[in-house]
Amino acid sequence: MSETSERLLDAVDEVITEHGPSGVTLRRVGTQAGLSHTAAAHYYQNKPGLFTAYITRAYNTMADGIEAASELEDPREAMLAAADAYARFAEAQPAQFSVMSRLELVNVDTPELWQARERGYFALAAILERGQAASWAPSYEVLDLIAITWGMVHGIVDLWVGGPLAAPFDGHQLQPTLRRLLISVLDDLDH
Repeated sequence: MSETSERLLDAVDEVITEHGPSGVTLRRVGTQAGLSHTAAAHYYQNKPGLFTAYITRAYNTMADGIEAASELEDPREAMLAAADAYARFAEAQPAQFSVMSRLELVNVDTPELWQARERGYFALAAILERGQAASWAPSYEVLDLIAITWGMVHGIVDLWVGGPLAAPFDGHQLQPTLRRLLISVLDDLDH
């Protein structure tokens, strides 16, 4: 990816922060990037093309963190580290996190998008499979464990970054709170 195309994707962060996802226009992104107002159209053709590249980059960044966590030897620590990576990403990139699941914004038939989405999913599945191989939660299907753990982590992170949980947990930090809650869920799944 060229420096200019990266600059345009970085500008999407700023536009979403200031105007929300519906405020993203090719003209506004080009201007925000300090480039010609036609630059985004040149690189991404249209708004779905821009969002496809933007969301693909976000999924790849998140997947990098989950894959790094999956390299930990202890599967339980890998699960906790994957949750930490997810939370770190959401806090560091709230604009990206806010639109990652919004498939109506993208060209859904783009292979790079699906490859990026699948990277994180399969890394998480591998962590959970390793946990089961070490006798954790053996009575569950892996798909059910993915739904339970990822759903719980995503829900807490989304509500925290979006605000509704941040206020009641005032004075607390997301990652230690998420870790404590996930440990409880992991323990419950093991019984």
